[in-house]
Amino acid sequence: MKHTVSILLLVIIATSSCTDKEPKITSTLDISPEMKAYFVDYEIGAKWIYQDTLNENNYDTIELTQIEPYDTNKKGVLEKGYILHYKAKKTKDFKVSVNRGQQVNFYINIYTNVTGSGAVFFENYNGTWNTKTNYYDSIEIIRTRYYQVINSKSSNSYQQDISISKNLGIVSFWKTRGPGVLENYYKLVKIMKP
Repeated sequence: MKHTVSILLLVIIATSSCTDKEPKITSTLDISPEMKAYFVDYEIGAKWIYQDTLNENNYDTIELTQIEPYDTNKKGVLEKGYILHYKAKKTKDFKVSVNRGQQVNFYINIYTNVTGSGAVFFENYNGTWNTKTNYYDSIEIIRTRYYQVINSKSSNSYQQDISISKNLGIVSFWKTRGPGVLENYYKLVKIMKP
């Protein structure tokens, strides 16, 4: 009898430990087509070539090396997201994290792998960019016009001011050396598709 009770107890413990700890998914929140057009819809191997407008002999090439989709189950709501990995020839490599929140919000962080370097943030609430993100129907950057551009500034040590054009990607970024001293101001000059 003791063996039967012990075996029954072991079966109950084993069965209860095999149950799912995460809540059952009841709905899915995906990244909107607009957010994908700004941040996700690029091919691995694509390269963006930039020219430093402060020193026109200085170029940088940034390549998209990996797109890492990830899902998060938050209380039964599956939130879709992506991390895009970029490799730079001169400036620092960086990642772009695109997340979807439960309140129809989108959170985008651009950050390097350097500890304490900070990040550039873009946030969109129900189709409206937050107050720290500037939106331009069109903008001219050193004799080149770009359309549907968003811009954000931050304390990121390597990309302190980033402008992103829908369907093109990053069209300009700059870095300062100390307060008020511009070190580099890179402008997109060419995109090479894989």
